[in-house]
Amino acid sequence: MSSRLGKLPLLAGLCCAGIAAGALAQSQVTSGAADDTDEVEEVIVTAQRRAERLQEVPIAITVQSGEQLEKAGVANLRDLPAVAPGVRIAGAGANTQPSIRGVQSQQTDPGNDPNVAVYIDGVYQANQVSNSFDLPDVQQIEVLKGPQGTLFGRNATGGAIRVFTLDPAFATTGRVGLEYGRFSDVVAKGYISGPLAGEKLAGSLSVFRQDSDGYHRDIVTGKDDVGGIESTVVRAKLLAKPTENLKLLLTLGYMDRWDGDTTPYATIGGNTIARLFPGAIIADRPYEFASNGEDFLDSTVHLASLKADFDFAAGTLSSVTAYNKTDAYYTQDADGSSLDLLFYGLNELQKDFSQELIFSSEKRGRFSAVAGLFYYHADGRYDPLDVLGSFAGPVPIHVWSKQVTEAYAVFGEVNFDLTERLSLTGGARYSDEKRTAYGTFQFGPGPEPDMPRLGSKSWDSFTPRVSLRYRLLEDDHLYVTYSEGFKSGGFNIAAADPNPFNPEELKAIEVGLKTSPVRRLSANLSAFYYDYTDQQVMTVANNFNITANAASSELYGLDADLVARVTDEFTLTAGLALLHAEYDRYPDAAVLEPLISAACRCGNTNAVIDASGMKEPRSPQWTLGVTANYAHDFGFGPLELSATAYHSDEFYWDSNERIREPSYTALSARASWQPRDSGLRVSLWGRNLTDERHSRAVFLLETYDGVSYARPRTYGVGVEYAF
Repeated sequence: MSSRLGKLPLLAGLCCAGIAAGALAQSQVTSGAADDTDEVEEVIVTAQRRAERLQEVPIAITVQSGEQLEKAGVANLRDLPAVAPGVRIAGAGANTQPSIRGVQSQQTDPGNDPNVAVYIDGVYQANQVSNSFDLPDVQQIEVLKGPQGTLFGRNATGGAIRVFTLDPAFATTGRVGLEYGRFSDVVAKGYISGPLAGEKLAGSLSVFRQDSDGYHRDIVTGKDDVGGIESTVVRAKLLAKPTENLKLLLTLGYMDRWDGDTTPYATIGGNTIARLFPGAIIADRPYEFASNGEDFLDSTVHLASLKADFDFAAGTLSSVTAYNKTDAYYTQDADGSSLDLLFYGLNELQKDFSQELIFSSEKRGRFSAVAGLFYYHADGRYDPLDVLGSFAGPVPIHVWSKQVTEAYAVFGEVNFDLTERLSLTGGARYSDEKRTAYGTFQFGPGPEPDMPRLGSKSWDSFTPRVSLRYRLLEDDHLYVTYSEGFKSGGFNIAAADPNPFNPEELKAIEVGLKTSPVRRLSANLSAFYYDYTDQQVMTVANNFNITANAASSELYGLDADLVARVTDEFTLTAGLALLHAEYDRYPDAAVLEPLISAACRCGNTNAVIDASGMKEPRSPQWTLGVTANYAHDFGFGPLELSATAYHSDEFYWDSNERIREPSYTALSARASWQPRDSGLRVSLWGRNLTDERHSRAVFLLETYDGVSYARPRTYGVGVEYAF
């Protein structure tokens, strides 16, 4: 531990330099602040389970409104890194896997939680296949960085992404929109909200539909624009206020997505075992693929939740009851060729139920508190996982398996104002979790077999958080936070493995500065250090993904969110993330190394290396996102121009630094015009205008190195009417 603590002076120096720069900038602009700065909209977050001003929360948080996301071209959760420094959303197969500050999970089995938790309207979204969702009716997204081991439904070592959609209003409002873009991309969406029974009952309905051609070329058939997307999102909400003190919100959601752009993979450098077979057609260029079957994802998600808020003199008691069901099927060619060597068909089914009770006290003098209980039950299964092709053997292999989770937690947090300027926050969470795995292999066709019990394991954890916050100037806040996170262990049910892997743990120290948002220049800066132990890492054995506790790491860096209101009409927003992420100790890393002969690179073989000191996968040393927004009211109506540039430094996709992703810069832009005194708005937009060919996901097996590329340059036009 002493070597890690040696990094703290560097961390402190880095943070103090940023704080000094921020304070100097504030002193320079305070006297020159414009009279209209009071018009800056205050950002309210619920990161501590109560509505608070962003500046007063001692957590590093990036917040984006629905309007900001639209201007930056963020239409799907996969697009979020452009506006959230330190966030990367990659994948394996059809799985969406967020990482924050280098903390990530590559585990893909249903029933195993990611270590960055995703929530929609406060409801945990566990299944990674369904987390590539569209964002049609978003009110706000909050990205919480660092371990969330105290107040949130599921413990998470990396952080949380919280998506909030629009709630019903008691005034009639609505909008309808239509967009058309490259690849015959048609998007239609609508939202309406209004009263249903005076001031007692209101409702809202949001509908989204996208139909798009693909951008891949099938070199086996010669067809272009293969793939495409068909996505439907419907969300209905009913808000009831039967009394002054009681509010009920019922939410029903439906998401259906057929995605042919996610799973077609090309080979990396032509590395595939198919090269051993004459006549194999092999894809090795961006946006091309070769397969002996159709690659696609077909997922359906049903969501239902009931939130009840009861206000009384002491505070607010909230109950959230939620149920999610994900039914997904996706296919994956696993050799990158026209041959029938290895092909996966994955039937995933996951059902989640959660119940949360939270009490948030009113502030009494210098004191306020939050306390809660949480229960979570999940059943995630392969129904089944099909392994086909000559490398699977003479008959198909079907893996019938499931994992059942039973989790309980009690948590609380107390906030106390030591002085008018200094506040202390202390909290803790006790978690108790049990995983039980069932599974069997079935060779050849036949009815669904009984699934014998593979094993069961329980874990518990105590995760504290302590923060000190000091108000510097009129509305500038300096904080230091110590927190811990815990991600549960589990079973490798794809391999029907009876041996569990254990939880991983993360201890974090963070120092930050948040300046007043009403000045011309405002900044949120944070420096962090993570002690990451019993790290869950993914290896590959017999073409199955296997997770094991094999590593410890040290991560440290700096995040900066900056807003410069250059004029009343021109604003610059920037997000910078600096990250040092490498394995501190990983002596027996199981990795894949190419099989190289005189004739070819012909797939991979398992090897064991000492990866200590090597870089963490998917962890660029720095990323930068900059958005420029200009708005002016001309005689013919308001015109708004915006552009977002996102740059990622190079990084590696694997633990042995073999698969390198070069640095890249992507640019998005949008122009919109609203005729005077009308609800009509016309817009032109473009995404990835630099046409960067960067990887969205990498899939590494013994049979091949596979890669899927992000969407190339797209552009289009849209029209919207609001009332």
